[in-house]
Parts: sequence; structure tokens; C-alpha cells
Amino acid sequence: MNYPDYPTLKELLELPVFSGSRLLCGELSLDRPVAGVSLSDIPDYYNWIYPHELLVSTCYAIHDDPAAISCFIQTLDDHGMSGACIKPSRFLGEMPEAMLAAARQLEFPLIELPDQIRFADITKAVSDERLRRQTALLRSSLSVNQMLIQTITAGASLEQIADMVGEITGGSVLLVDSLNRRQAHSVCQRDAARFSGLDNSALNQAILQEADGYEMQVDGHSFGALYLCRADRKPALSEEVLSQILQAIPLEISREHSVRERESRSFSEFFHHLISDRIMDDQWEQSRARTFSLNLSQPHTLLNFRVQMRENAGRYAAIFQRTAFFQALRQQFDSLGLDAHIMSQNGLDLILLEARAGCPPLESSLPHLPSIFRTLQADYPALTVIGGGSRSHAGIPGLSLCRWEAQLALKAAEGRGENCFLRFDQLGILRLLYSGDPHREVGLFVQETLKGLLAPETAHSGELLETLDCYFRNLGNQRRMAQELYVHYNTVAYRLKSIQEITHADLSNPVERMQLELALYLHKFNTL
Repeated sequence: MNYPDYPTLKELLELPVFSGSRLLCGELSLDRPVAGVSLSDIPDYYNWIYPHELLVSTCYAIHDDPAAISCFIQTLDDHGMSGACIKPSRFLGEMPEAMLAAARQLEFPLIELPDQIRFADITKAVSDERLRRQTALLRSSLSVNQMLIQTITAGASLEQIADMVGEITGGSVLLVDSLNRRQAHSVCQRDAARFSGLDNSALNQAILQEADGYEMQVDGHSFGALYLCRADRKPALSEEVLSQILQAIPLEISREHSVRERESRSFSEFFHHLISDRIMDDQWEQSRARTFSLNLSQPHTLLNFRVQMRENAGRYAAIFQRTAFFQALRQQFDSLGLDAHIMSQNGLDLILLEARAGCPPLESSLPHLPSIFRTLQADYPALTVIGGGSRSHAGIPGLSLCRWEAQLALKAAEGRGENCFLRFDQLGILRLLYSGDPHREVGLFVQETLKGLLAPETAHSGELLETLDCYFRNLGNQRRMAQELYVHYNTVAYRLKSIQEITHADLSNPVERMQLELALYLHKFNTL
């Protein structure tokens, strides 16, 4: 527990009132805080003493009771007292050896007071020192609060605020803004060498493991969390100053959220307009889109995510991981040369992706999405994340198609359980049932499912197609297939192996087997 307004025993012994006093034992325990003075000098003194008090006594009530003297120091230590100041000359004569031995064994501070000292002067000195500290702490708290508010009002970024808090605490700091899905850190000089070479994600995790977490909450609303590393194993801040910081930082978060909310709402409304309304002037819409850094002539992909916190996840862990998840997604998209527009609609997070100018085309990046999702899913165990993604489509009509495909992919992913991500082209027969252009979708499905079996350059493609058709007619019975095809049994096995390698389908998997059979049937139907 932190006692910022309590002086330590060492600091008190440096006050003028204790001049002439002698520390007899307990040199290693002088960092104990002193909350007040107890002048109990009665036989049942142990009923009237409290933790972190300094006992001041002549031991009059127990001076002629060897048993009471023998257990005196142990009793004080058991009650959590900070130390004992004894004036022995009047009743004890000299400090009893039993007291000295117990104090040495327990490292309990035992101070011998001079004859001329007045107990009332000690009480006043301790009280004055506490009042001085409380006043200084209040001024410090007000100063910190005023400084933060002025800095935030002047437009300081979250990174600048993290640096400022780091200067105040002397330790490394991590700020997690849960409203805007941001993180900012400040690394103190002591930790710079240890954390060098870490990327942002690893550095944040390193701070998180060593820090105390504090939720930033105002009027019952959570704005995120502040993580403070302890400097020299001591609490980073007093409770008063910490409270002021936790109340001030949400000012910046609210301001940023207000700006982003306006931008997000405007973009979300424009996106909804494009996919829902009848477009009368394509050139005008293209011009409006450019104000949102959106090129409508380029292909786009839409991702739908449903992100929830696990019931057994700690609140701080979930706050951190949700913001970290979306930040990590942005970093992955950046590495692929993709711009991401993030929206929130009806409890879902929508991400519209577009390839940057001069970067690889969007279509080449889409196969990486499932692996990106699997990696992030493992990194954030406090979350359950389900996602669905569309294929890439260009133009304003393509956006409506993106929305429809992403919705269908998400619905299919939800049917498979938590932590699943599906692209639309992974949906198999569902693509055909829900497609807005069935003829086109059938052609794509056949080509994507049968793959090289339809390519003229594939060796013996006709034989392989015939073998696959025979496989389905004979329900996979390879002996009957060999008889029907007039080939050796081993030839049938070799051909089936080749078919699976070319199509990347597993004939032992009922879903993949069904999709192959449907694709082959549709291919035969279209070639009639």
C-alpha cells in the first residue's frame, strides 16, 4: 500500500525534535511509514495501538513486570507498529536487554529518547510533518492536473501524454485508448536497453507484463487503461496524483473520439448511400469519395468482424487486447500495401480495403487474410473474433456486392463457432444459392473447384475428369472403377492422388468431396 503523505521513521528522526535521541536497533526498517503517534502508557496498551503508529512511552505501566517487558517489542511488531521511542531514565533506568534482544531479532526500530524531550513536542512535530506533506501533495496533484489539462487542451497527442506521464512517474508507461483503438507508450531510460529492438506490439506486451493497470473511467464510462511500471519497486504515483491523471487523459480520448466519430459517421453514411441508393451521377459520387481518400474505380474488399470479450477474461486484458487486435490488423494491412476504412454498424466492425497506388493489386493480398486472422487470433486469447470477407469488386456496384458477400461469409463463419474467418470464395455451394448472378457464380465455382483439371496444358486432363466422374458413380469403390475404366487398380489410385494434388481437395472430406461432385456435374451440364 502507498502512503505518500506519511513520513518515514528515518525522515522523522532527522527532525530537530529528535536531536539527542539514539537509534538502538532496527536500522534496516527505518523506511516504515508513520501515520501518527500513540502515547499509550497503560498495562493493556496493546488494545490501543494501531498499524503504522509510532509508540512514545516511559514504560511506566510495565517497568516492574519482566514478562510484559519480555513480550513488549514482539507485541508492537505483531500490531504493525512502525517503531518505539522509549524514555527509559525515569522508570526503566536503562533499556532492558530483553527489549534490545527482541528488537535486534525482529529488526524493529527502537529509539532511546533523552530526558529533556517532551512527548507533546513529538506529537506536534509528527502532525506538522504530515500536514506539510498533505499540502505539498495537494499542490502537486493540482499542478499535475492543471499541467495535463493545459497540455491536452493545447492539442497534445496520446504519445505526448504518455511521455508526460512517464516523466512524472519515472517509469515506462502504456496508454490504451479503448474508444479509438489506439495505444501509446513511453519507455524510461532504465528500460531503454532492455526493450530495444522490440516492435510496437512486443514492446507493449513487455510493459504490460511488468506494469500495474488502472482503468480510466469517468461517470461510469470506460475510456481505456493506464499501465505504469514501478520505478525501483515502488508505486509509480500517489493515489491523489494518479486519480487526477486518470480523470484528465479521457479529455484527449473524448476529443479524438469526437473527431473520429464525425469522420466515421460521415464515411459510414456515404458508404451506406453508395450500396443502398440509386446513383444518379457517377462522376459526382467519385468526386465525393475522393474526399474520404476512396478511389471508387479501384477494386475493394469488405471484411465484417464480430469481436467480443470472453466472459472469463480480465477487464484490463480485454480492453488492451481489443485495441491491440485492431491496431495489429492495421499494421498487417499496411505491410500488404492496403488502406483500411473502419466502420461500426449494428454491433459489427466493417473494414473496407483498397490497394494503395504503386502497391500489389488487392486480389493478390486476399489469400493472406485467413493466415493473418489465425495469427492474430492466437495473440489475443481474451477475445472471440468471427469474421467474413468478400472477394474484390470494382466500381460503385461492386461495393454492394462486397457488402452482400461479406455478410454471407460472416453468417457462415458464425455457424462454425468462435474464432473463425471465412472468405466468400470458401463458402462452396452457399455461393451458388445466394449469388446475385448465378450464371457467373457457377462458372467461377467450377473453375475454382476443379482448377487444373480443366486446363488444356494439364497432362491427361480428360482421363482425370473421366476418373473423377467414375469415382462418384461407383461411390469411391476403386476395384469397380478399375473394371469400368479398363485400367489396373494401381492406375486408379494414382489418378485419384493426382486429382487431389491438382484440386487441393481431400476426397475423404465429405464437404470437399460434395463440392467436387457438384462442380463436375455443373461442368458437364454447361458443356452439353
